[in-house]
Parts: sequence; C-alpha cells; structure tokens
Amino acid sequence: MKEPKENKKEVSLIRNVFNKCKYTCQGLKYCFENESSFLLVAICSCIIIILGIVFDIDFLEWVISFGSMALIMVIELINTAIEATVDMFTKEYNEYAKIAKDCGSAATGIMSVLATIVNLIIFVPYFIKLFVDMF
Repeated sequence: MKEPKENKKEVSLIRNVFNKCKYTCQGLKYCFENESSFLLVAICSCIIIILGIVFDIDFLEWVISFGSMALIMVIELINTAIEATVDMFTKEYNEYAKIAKDCGSAATGIMSVLATIVNLIIFVPYFIKLFVDMF
C-alpha cells in the first residue's frame, strides 16, 4: 500500500529541518576549531553568564548582555564565511579580497568594542556595589 503524499511531505520537512540543524552544527564546530576569536568570544560569553548569575542581573540586562555577545558570534560567523569565500576564489594577493576580509574583520572588531562597553555599563555598578559593601 502506498503512503499518502502528505506523510512524504512531513518526512521531507523533518529531514530538511534536521539537515539545517546539522549544517548549523558543522559551521559552529568549524569556527570553534579554527577561529580563535570565536572561541575567545564563547569563553567571554560564559564569563558574562556566570557574572549574570552571581550578580542576579535583571531580565533586560540579560537580554542586552546576551544579545551583544550573540551579535559578536554572528558577525564572526559571517566574517569567516566571507574569508572562506574570498579564499575559494583567489589565493593570490588581490586588493578587493583584502578589502572584503578587512571589512569583515572590522565589523567583528566594532561589535566587540560595543559589546565590551555594553557589558561594562551593566556590570561595573555591580562590582562597585560589591566593593563598597566589603568595606
């Protein structure tokens, strides 16, 4: 007996979702293994999460802090994709390739500075309060 077409569509949809998750995991694995700046951001994110738990930051601070760290990771993933694409087309020095890679790196750098400022704004008052309460 043949399966109805609807069941095949559901299986196909589930397979597509699974494949997308698989590709996402492969991209993250590549960045963790090959991009030291991505690993550094992941470590900083863990530190931010620990500080957030220790200082019991409020919901809005969680959203802003976590969002800023997630944006760095997203930009770093895009930067890695740009670099891989450029490298696929040329291994020789090319001014346009340099511009593409430098701009991707600049995007990551700018977001890293902004995220640092945001997290300092969030956490410095907690550290000051902790220091003041100690004395």
